[in-house]
Amino acid sequence: MQYSSRDFLGKLRLIFSLQISLLFSAPLLATNPLFHPTDDADFRKAIEIMDEYCVRCHMDLRLKGDINMQEALSHRPLVKQVDLWVNVLERVKNKEMPPKGKDQPTEQEFKFLENWLDQEINHFDYSQIKDPGFESIRRLTHYEYDNTIRDLFGVDLKPSRKFPEDLSASSGFDNSANTLFIESLLMEKYLFAAEEVVDLALPENPQTEQEKASYELIFVKLPDETVSESDAAQAILKRFLRRAYRRPPTTDEIASMVNIFQETRGAGISFHESINKLLKVVLISPDFLFKTELARDSNEDYKLNSWEMANRLSYFLWGSMPDDELISLADQDKLTDPDILYQQAERMLANDKADALGRTFAAQWLGFEALGVRIRLDPIDNPWCTDTLMDAMKAETWLFVNEVFRKNRSLTELVDADYTYLNEELARHYRINAEGLDGDKMVRVKLEDRNRGGIFGQGSLMAITSLGKRTSPVVRGVWVLDTILGTPPPPPPPNVSEFSDEVRRQRRLTIREKMELHRQNPACMSCHSKIDPLGLSLENFDYFGRWRSVYRRGRTPIDAMGTLPNGTNFDGPIGLKQVILEQRFDDFLRQMVRKMLSYALGRQLEYYDEPVIRHIVKSVKEDGFKSQTLMREVIMSYPFQYKRNRIEASENEKVAGVINNE
Repeated sequence: MQYSSRDFLGKLRLIFSLQISLLFSAPLLATNPLFHPTDDADFRKAIEIMDEYCVRCHMDLRLKGDINMQEALSHRPLVKQVDLWVNVLERVKNKEMPPKGKDQPTEQEFKFLENWLDQEINHFDYSQIKDPGFESIRRLTHYEYDNTIRDLFGVDLKPSRKFPEDLSASSGFDNSANTLFIESLLMEKYLFAAEEVVDLALPENPQTEQEKASYELIFVKLPDETVSESDAAQAILKRFLRRAYRRPPTTDEIASMVNIFQETRGAGISFHESINKLLKVVLISPDFLFKTELARDSNEDYKLNSWEMANRLSYFLWGSMPDDELISLADQDKLTDPDILYQQAERMLANDKADALGRTFAAQWLGFEALGVRIRLDPIDNPWCTDTLMDAMKAETWLFVNEVFRKNRSLTELVDADYTYLNEELARHYRINAEGLDGDKMVRVKLEDRNRGGIFGQGSLMAITSLGKRTSPVVRGVWVLDTILGTPPPPPPPNVSEFSDEVRRQRRLTIREKMELHRQNPACMSCHSKIDPLGLSLENFDYFGRWRSVYRRGRTPIDAMGTLPNGTNFDGPIGLKQVILEQRFDDFLRQMVRKMLSYALGRQLEYYDEPVIRHIVKSVKEDGFKSQTLMREVIMSYPFQYKRNRIEASENEKVAGVINNE
């Protein structure tokens, strides 16, 4: 949108006047134009308390703790920014804010604010909310692009290895629409990839079995005495466009392609090469590169059609395009039938393409995709840390997760199981004697040691939660709270390291002793009392997942005991798993639901997704925590099957947009 100088100056005046009023109004929030009159007396009282004790330090011109209170309060209900307000509630409950030395609320004001925030956040009435959300058009991720090329041509070329890296969104997944734009460098890579894919997959004189198979997949009809070149080209292009665009091509699209084919042939280019040139054009078309869904001219919720469901289902479970069976059912408009849709999901889970659940969903949720890429050791100083070892460590985790989902096992097995996947090198790394291992092949192995079972005993996850060549109970504890349980601790104060310089220099102290000194600071105690016991329970696993009983320096025995804030004592990985299964499994299950729903939708979740999350959690619990119940409920969920256009922003969003220079 273009702005005139008058518009720009007018906008600046508005921003300036708002900021001046915020700075000098007394009280600050009472005259803030972000707040409309309300009959909610509790809300007004809460505003008065925060106006008195919080806002002057947490306003947009003087941010502290990354909390902009004046802006956050402009968005109601507060559950729109639930993570921020959970943090605020925790600070209020523990009376950490306002900090010591500042004016303090009375005991009654503290209690009122705590109760009000708890009611607004933890007891919000979601019963009236039914919003499927909106996923904007997005391009294929690199993983999806490679898989789609593979299934389109029948050859696994992985052209995205030359692309710039995909970014992860706040959802934790790289398939979130708000990060999948096409920059000029990527467009250039797409051009080169289209040339390379077609030339490698479809040479004019196929020689190898692979080349012949690809040729037969694409050239479904050839000109002869009874078939004209135009008819053959039309048959080839019609089928290819249907598969490449993941929808029926229009008559005009086919006719346009055939016309270009005829012009190319008229220029003396062979039939084969003319078709190849058109295929290259298709591979740089937005209809191929983007996951598109038909927009409806309405702000009412609408159900996706069968073709759109085919695409959602296949990119969710396979990370790739629909196969011929899904395409056929979409043509017959049968994928809006819930029974047929779930039958297809079961069929797809039995296919090897469903490995995408472990290779992408689990890898990005748990974080082990970073191993061997951003996290690796110097091969000169650590010759044992080979690429094949790191590949095996990652394979152990994704194969394990795949078994849980593809064989409909209980989600509790992700926490505690009596099996894993190993090859010879990884078994040797773990010092496990296992029969039946044959070289690099990953084999399902029954475990005798309960410490190893489940995700907490896998080297890939212990490596990504370490700091170089040393373990970090803080990093591991935060990973358990945040990634696994979905209950992240508040962010640490700025410029705070794991240990102070004074504590770090005391080399004779164990990590536990250093952490106990660190927790003596009252400002650190509230968070570290939750973080440290979880991280310390995993100290028997070294920085690359090998079991140890003593620290290398000084041969000091490792103490993996922990005590939770509620007084529960536990010891080591076995104790940690027991605590999660007995006390925190609701948190784990909720996190699983949130992560899988976000991944399936290709967007970050919003407050209006909460009713769906709660329904799925309830259904999975009632069905004995079966993994495919989770997947079925995600596929049958309202946001997976419906969509709503976002036509106009709310008044609060408009005003906030002005203030933020949007």
